Amino acid sequence: MERPTFSPNWSRVSRLTPTLRPHVQMTRQLFRGEPWYVVHDPISNNFFRLNPVAHHFIGLLDGKRTVDEAWTLTMDRYADAAPTQNESVHLLGQLNQSNLLRVDLPVDAQPLLERARRRKMGRWTGQAMSILFIKIPLFNPNQMLDWLTPLAKPLLNKVGLILWAIWLIYCGLQFGPHLGAFIHNAESVLSPTNWGWMILLFIVTKAIHELGHGLVCKHLGGAVPEVGIMMLIMMPAPYVDATSSWSFSSRWQRFLVSAAGMMFELAIAGGAALVWLYETQHNPGSLTQQLAYNIVFLASITTILFNANPLLRFDGYYMLADFLEVPNMYDRATKHIQWIIQRYAYGLENAMPVSTSQSEQWILLGYGITSQVYRLFVLTGIILFISGQLLTLGLLLAAWSFIAWALVPLGKLIRWLFTSPFLIEHRIRAVGVTVVTLAIFLGVVGLLPVDEHKRTEGVVQSAVRMDIAVQTDGFVSEVLVSPGEKITQGQIMIRAENPSLRSRQAELKAELVRLTIEQRKSLVEDPVATRITKAQAQAIHEELNDLEHRIDSLILRSPQTGILIGQALNELQGQYLTRGQVIARVVDLKQLRITALVSQSQSAAAFFKNIRQVECRLAGNLPVTFESELLKAFDSGRNYLPHPALGQHGGGQIAMDAQDSQGRRTLRPQFEMWLKLPEQTATSRALLGQRVYIRFTLPKRPLLWQWITKAKQVIQDRLQL
Repeated sequence: MERPTFSPNWSRVSRLTPTLRPHVQMTRQLFRGEPWYVVHDPISNNFFRLNPVAHHFIGLLDGKRTVDEAWTLTMDRYADAAPTQNESVHLLGQLNQSNLLRVDLPVDAQPLLERARRRKMGRWTGQAMSILFIKIPLFNPNQMLDWLTPLAKPLLNKVGLILWAIWLIYCGLQFGPHLGAFIHNAESVLSPTNWGWMILLFIVTKAIHELGHGLVCKHLGGAVPEVGIMMLIMMPAPYVDATSSWSFSSRWQRFLVSAAGMMFELAIAGGAALVWLYETQHNPGSLTQQLAYNIVFLASITTILFNANPLLRFDGYYMLADFLEVPNMYDRATKHIQWIIQRYAYGLENAMPVSTSQSEQWILLGYGITSQVYRLFVLTGIILFISGQLLTLGLLLAAWSFIAWALVPLGKLIRWLFTSPFLIEHRIRAVGVTVVTLAIFLGVVGLLPVDEHKRTEGVVQSAVRMDIAVQTDGFVSEVLVSPGEKITQGQIMIRAENPSLRSRQAELKAELVRLTIEQRKSLVEDPVATRITKAQAQAIHEELNDLEHRIDSLILRSPQTGILIGQALNELQGQYLTRGQVIARVVDLKQLRITALVSQSQSAAAFFKNIRQVECRLAGNLPVTFESELLKAFDSGRNYLPHPALGQHGGGQIAMDAQDSQGRRTLRPQFEMWLKLPEQTATSRALLGQRVYIRFTLPKRPLLWQWITKAKQVIQDRLQL
């Protein structure tokens, strides 16, 4: 690659005699087998990385030697590997901006090496752009860590690491068999009565997490100059500044500092898991059980989604960077993608890559793309979640994110295209490529029609089914059938007994005998009394007939021919059942269908009318897709689930009314539809009750209008319009 050796701005800096500040520290590190030098200012906590050639050039600047003399000596030693004048100016500017150089700037060099205003502006701009991760510094924890580090020192070594691993293995073996029960109770975390405890325990667990970073960093010789509060997605969480570990010569020490927080948090979570197990067995439903559950939940979910995730700039990111030996991966990945665009789209042959290593370039490219896509998905999910709780705040956050992620970068790009001196010979091409690219993007998004898809969930049900409900209160004395058995119409399923009904029946029969005798006597003695006893006998006959009907209904019979499904009926033996209680269902497996729901905001009439294709996947056979068709659609919204599996409590997506103790009432009206099953599977008994993932294909529309429609639907759902 051709690099111009000389710079028109060289005269502004060539006579300067800069040097590194006296308190600046220099550490030699190995990255991918090559030596690098990390420059660290412990006062401002700024870092900078130099390759051996740049390190030699900066080392020659002792406060007496001029920049031109140092550059000439470097050129004599390294020839073509030496930095050009432009690169030297850029390097000096970066060091000065990081407050690592001491130099008296003449007026004509001030614009080149300006630092204070840019650093301050960059800090505030970065804070504004990261509105979901606002940091508020509080105090210097150095004195506190000086007191705590000796106490923790016996465990901050290899023995402590082995004990930590043994502890987690033991907790995992104890907790593992109960994982299903733990997951089953996950909905308790979302209970409004638990929110306060969740917030408090989140702060406590994260404080322990950050304490781990601080202790290990301090133990290994680093400084921890700052502790504060970070608003993590509107949730307060403590943080410590352990960036001094970046200057550690051993990458495994840096790796350990990054992992320490999660290690401390997992150790606490292991203890909480054992407490949860004990309380579940001895004091189910206790506050201690719920608090232990919360700690385990927080330590697993938040650690996996945020701390351990390398696509976000938390612990996992720094661990991955140290493991791959690719420092400052996020910023360099962004600059590498910019270099690719400048080099191959804009034709800037003199643009310098951030790395000359082919393997490192591929790592930066892959990480840059995946991290940006993931951050976009995370941001979208956060906005939707916040909108579901506070619509106004969600809309403001969406608007701010659009400004920060779209309008601000676009403004910077436009300014760079029209003012950057690097584009003097390529400005027309750069502007043209940018305009054409934006036009193509807007054309594809706003004009090109593509298939529109809507997704929902359904469940396989029988088209002919009847619930088995208890007709009369009584104790179950005999169960004659079991779930899965084929039964015929009128077949006896359960026999029950009700002693009070039998006793009342005997009383009524005795009373009827008495009235019959009195009626015969009154025929001769008192005709009026005869009419009275006759009326009384008639009333007793009616009550007796009703009573006998209720006694007969203690024998529960099948209302139709089909397969019996439901709970294990033998468990009902000896239980007292009340009238109206549903204990099972009889279904006809010869006629199965899919029952699905779509939200009211999707405009049911237009939605059903425009369906072009229906594709389904059974939960038990996800790789196989089959086509279906609409059998029937109900054009009025319903607030009642046709099957509990469609609601959130049953693993579905539909929000449920928290006031409904039965768990069948939806929070918002839903439109029900019936879909056809393929003939070869429509009679399969194994399909009954299976969840079905459904995708509808609607008429083609540009993506932009599809996105606008989805945004309107979200707002309508939240406002319940």
